[in-house]
Amino acid sequence: MSLSLFKMLSAELSDSLRADIGQSHAAVILLLSRGDNPALLFTKRALHLRNHPGEVCFPGGMREPGDINLLATALREMEEEIGLPAHEVQVLGRLPEAYTRVGTRVTPFVASFDASYPLVAALSELDSIFMVPLSLFEQGIMVREDVFEREGRSYTIPVYHYQGYEIWGFTAAVTARFLRLVAKANDSKLINNS
Repeated sequence: MSLSLFKMLSAELSDSLRADIGQSHAAVILLLSRGDNPALLFTKRALHLRNHPGEVCFPGGMREPGDINLLATALREMEEEIGLPAHEVQVLGRLPEAYTRVGTRVTPFVASFDASYPLVAALSELDSIFMVPLSLFEQGIMVREDVFEREGRSYTIPVYHYQGYEIWGFTAAVTARFLRLVAKANDSKLINNS
């Protein structure tokens, strides 16, 4: 995979980088490393946190009053949590809004970055930063499916295991949505190269 993947993803993702800002609105950023073997970046929340200790997630968080839009929220949180400044990423677009089990509306953005940039986990928020090559998702690191209910509807969400990390819940649902988009981009590449 090369730059063509990023071009295809940009074409598939929403080009509207602004999203409506609501009271309980948050943003996360899916960071995809550039190169021949792209990987998706995840973080593991610190065990001492009151909310969601030890859970795997993407950089991100709740909008703050100084954020001009939700992309600004995602980029601010990214720099605070992993030390990656906004000028080091190329924003490709955004995925459709999603909701957590407690009803928080979240806008996921997608960006690419140079994996050689030295990332530093903010120990006040994170225990670790890790990356999962996209090729491993394709090879099958899903271990089960969980069923969640929200507002009377059931949702089946994959659970992934990678080097002792468990990716589940909201993060896994967004990951699965992103992986479907990558598969669509790859299928489009195969068709165009035929």
